[in-house]
Amino acid sequence: MTELPAKTNAGGAKPFRVRLERPDGTYSFDAAADEYLLYAMIDAGLDSPYICEQGWCIACAARLLAGDVDRSGALTVYPEDVEAGFVLLCSTMPRSDLVLSQDERQTRRDMMQHRIEHNRLARAYLPGARSRFRRGRAAARIDTRDGHS
Repeated sequence: MTELPAKTNAGGAKPFRVRLERPDGTYSFDAAADEYLLYAMIDAGLDSPYICEQGWCIACAARLLAGDVDRSGALTVYPEDVEAGFVLLCSTMPRSDLVLSQDERQTRRDMMQHRIEHNRLARAYLPGARSRFRRGRAAARIDTRDGHS
């Protein structure tokens, strides 16, 4: 298991420990209670696929094996996904120490198949539905010094 550097939180609050099981190994990193898991991973030096950063596209899907999380940051949270243990790292914050599993391709396939089986894809794209997309953290990191945005 690869131990990544410990994190120190402002205000002295102890961060939660997250263990991430992947096909290439098991990693541990810290995540604050007010920090989305995707960004805690990135800050710890781990790569993870992501696109929307809003809990919509499922690019950053993982499975919650143990622990408690806050999914309130996601644009789309289905009870069926919660029951099956799926989390979207870009919109999930820890509420305890966690054990996660992520296979970058297979977990997304599993979540997509799960949503198809529970008729959730059709409901997510109803005609006239409006999204409330917000800019993600990656957008804030864009370097505009060269005149590009």
